[in-house]
Amino acid sequence: MTIPIFLFGQDYGKITGNIFDRKTGKPLYGVNILVKNTFVGTSTDASGGFIIENLKQGKYTLLISMIGYKKRIINNAETFNDRSTGIEIELEQDVLESPSIIVTATRKEQDVMESPLSVSVIGPRQISDKSAVSLAEVLTYQPGVNTVKGQLNIRGASGYTLGAGSRSLLLIDGIPLLGSAAGNISWTVIPTSEIERVEIVKSGGSAMYGSSAMGGVLNIITRNAPIEPETRIRLKAGAYSQPKYEQWKWRDNPGIFNTLEISYSRQIGKHGMWFRLQRDDTDGYTQLGWNKSYSLTSKVKLNFGSRYSGSIYGNYYTSKYGLPSQWKSAADPFEAPLGDENDKANGYKFNLNGFLNFIYSPKTVMKLKLGYFDIEWQNDGRTNNDYSYETKGFGEYQISKNWTNKLSTVGGITTQYAKIDAEIFGNHHSNSYAAYFLTQGNLKNNFTLSVGSRWEGYWVDDDILDETIAPQIALNWNKDGVIAFRTSYGRGFRVPTIAELFSSSQLNIFKVEPNPDLIAETSDAFEIGSSLILGNLGFISLLKFDGAIFSNRYKNLIEPLPDDNGIIHFENITDAKINGAELGVNIGVLSNNLIFSTAYTWLDPVAVDNSGNVIDTLSYRFRHNWISTISGYWKQLSATLEYRYASRIGSVELFDENPLTGSDIRVPIHLWNVGFGYNWKGWEMQLRIENLFQYYYVELERNLGEERRISINISKSF
Repeated sequence: MTIPIFLFGQDYGKITGNIFDRKTGKPLYGVNILVKNTFVGTSTDASGGFIIENLKQGKYTLLISMIGYKKRIINNAETFNDRSTGIEIELEQDVLESPSIIVTATRKEQDVMESPLSVSVIGPRQISDKSAVSLAEVLTYQPGVNTVKGQLNIRGASGYTLGAGSRSLLLIDGIPLLGSAAGNISWTVIPTSEIERVEIVKSGGSAMYGSSAMGGVLNIITRNAPIEPETRIRLKAGAYSQPKYEQWKWRDNPGIFNTLEISYSRQIGKHGMWFRLQRDDTDGYTQLGWNKSYSLTSKVKLNFGSRYSGSIYGNYYTSKYGLPSQWKSAADPFEAPLGDENDKANGYKFNLNGFLNFIYSPKTVMKLKLGYFDIEWQNDGRTNNDYSYETKGFGEYQISKNWTNKLSTVGGITTQYAKIDAEIFGNHHSNSYAAYFLTQGNLKNNFTLSVGSRWEGYWVDDDILDETIAPQIALNWNKDGVIAFRTSYGRGFRVPTIAELFSSSQLNIFKVEPNPDLIAETSDAFEIGSSLILGNLGFISLLKFDGAIFSNRYKNLIEPLPDDNGIIHFENITDAKINGAELGVNIGVLSNNLIFSTAYTWLDPVAVDNSGNVIDTLSYRFRHNWISTISGYWKQLSATLEYRYASRIGSVELFDENPLTGSDIRVPIHLWNVGFGYNWKGWEMQLRIENLFQYYYVELERNLGEERRISINISKSF
């Protein structure tokens, strides 16, 4: 194999420049600069300067982006050989401006307006405004996204499956965060304070990411270390309110909670690193809602010149916690059933992943990704003493190439392996192999066509369980980053998890028996959507609009169903379909010092027979979701008001309502949150009140929603 040598002669030059804050004039560190239609790029240093070398003589288009600033496109940036010449670029701050460059939808850097699929992007301000410890606290305020008992649900794909089979894939820096044998998402291992952005692909992602991405993809991009050494300390403490009904009170004092977080980051030569230690201690709002945990997370960003770069990310999480299943009774909703008051569990989770990038040429880049996951947990309960020891491994090789300025491809191969030794699941192992390919071409009149497919085979105990091909085709029309239309079709699939196949367990009255005859579920996802971004409209600083209509068809959908004796089996139910629509608006006024965001999602989730006739409503889905947020910023002060509405869940599976006693009556969800912030000499202080009016609701039967809680968050960087 011949390695190309980059020459420094008449035919090659460089582009240099400096980037500043338009308002303050200060240089900006960490601004991303990408040469359009290539994989060549860099970021600014401490003085705001950048150099892009080894470019053939000519003129190039530069894409400039940074969190919290409006993106810039610099046309006709010309190469030269005289180091004294450079481009002066100013960026304008914008608190409403969410990250504009995404990587998840097509596995390459791309403007969000050019995405062929619906994508939501969460920036660090949205996380910090909520003083979030768990990312799930933020996700419920995203269009089309909600959670039921912590289980991620994008556009109604998952419902609630006892935590044993998420249809949405979680990535950390583009690498799967390998969950347990149940295939569920572990929010506890995600360091919210170290997140640069979160990308949510809401159309099915199986063509690019495989089995668990049938309902969508959640990619968490962690931050890199700043140029100057930095230590951050954060303390969050608060209390739950006592129940507002005297007969529901079950303890003398309100439950308290606190989180202590310490992080340190610095540059080491060309490389950067950070590590973070977090301790959580909560009494919970229910008798078995307590938790004591420690989490250590670290990331090392490696830079080996202009052609090699990489990253290593690791997390170790250990906890002891109460093991809840249901309430004692409708008259005692915060207490555990008699005999279960001391049920608890403990365990740890360890995750290590990393990648290595190699720029073979300005038009070709290769990436190697590796991941390892180890988990152990032990239950100690009256009816449940299960345990599990699991290890998982992941590997991927990807190559991306820009053949011309209008044609690019991405392809790769992946493999996963898992080994489980558990009381609840038995002794099993599984492995999978996959290959994927995506071609993207820029057509005439601002159209971009994306065509891709994935082949994947999945084995359990050396017997093949499924072998699937998942195609995808999408078309995007984008006019100057102002207005865009998109439409797509994708075929999805999900193989049953080890938990769904082999679970044999009992927790209180819940008894689960295995069903090794499960087969893979599949889906066909259709979508049409549009986005609009306008700025400087009189007193309106920025206006964003995004809307979509979608239709998803499912075959052999896997759901947990109790039989006449109350014993739960995971079964391939009859076919299903979910039609829906989303509409979201973001408005910034007074130079974006006042921001209003609102979004509405409608779903029609139904089970159907072979002829397409409706049989029943799918369980644990909300037909109507409405979220609204108003945020204001003035000097060192900030304030936020949030509202979330979710319509009454139409169907459940575990328990029926009792019309005589009112037990398990389901109601719509009306939640109000309010927050106030103040910055003083580098100290950030926030007061948050969640569930302001102490509204009571049930998402999962016999499990009351969270009480009102009041918290104070104090952080300092130095």
